Amino acid sequence: MFVEIIGDQPLPDAVDRDDVEDLLEQAIGDEGSVTGAGTGDGRWHLDVDVDTGGRQAQLLVRRLAQALVDAELGWVRVRPEAEDTGLPASALV
Repeated sequence: MFVEIIGDQPLPDAVDRDDVEDLLEQAIGDEGSVTGAGTGDGRWHLDVDVDTGGRQAQLLVRRLAQALVDAELGWVRVRPEAEDTGLPASALV
């Protein structure tokens, strides 16, 4: 399953996109990986491929959201492939 992590505003000065990528990689462990990234117009995103489906995939999405919230990035949107816009990480935990 594909999950897009979307920042609609710049990250805080003390955090860069590589830090968020490392955070997400730790959160999903061997069950997925960050496969792409991009920036533009004051926004940024990371692409995550989750190696499972169904209920397990939903749990991994929540795990990603929790990692973002724990890093005080609860405003970052998490958009699983089946959704149009996604939700802030804080709404998923």
